[in-house]
Amino acid sequence: MKRVSVILTLGLVGLMVMGAEHRSSAPEKKVAKKACVGYTIIEASKGIDCNGDTIKLVRTAGFYERVRNDDPS
Repeated sequence: MKRVSVILTLGLVGLMVMGAEHRSSAPEKKVAKKACVGYTIIEASKGIDCNGDTIKLVRTAGFYERVRNDDPS
């Protein structure tokens, strides 16, 4: 009888330890993307937009503006 109770106790403790190791991760929240407006000038004719991409700038009327590529091809 002692042997059976020890085996059952060890089995239950083993199941508890195995169950404690399984953790579920929290569901990921979807973040809404905001509009990318503006840029930071890093040197003459180069800048970084809010997404971290390098963009080309051109000087117009004393200020730097983003180069707009209107060529459809």
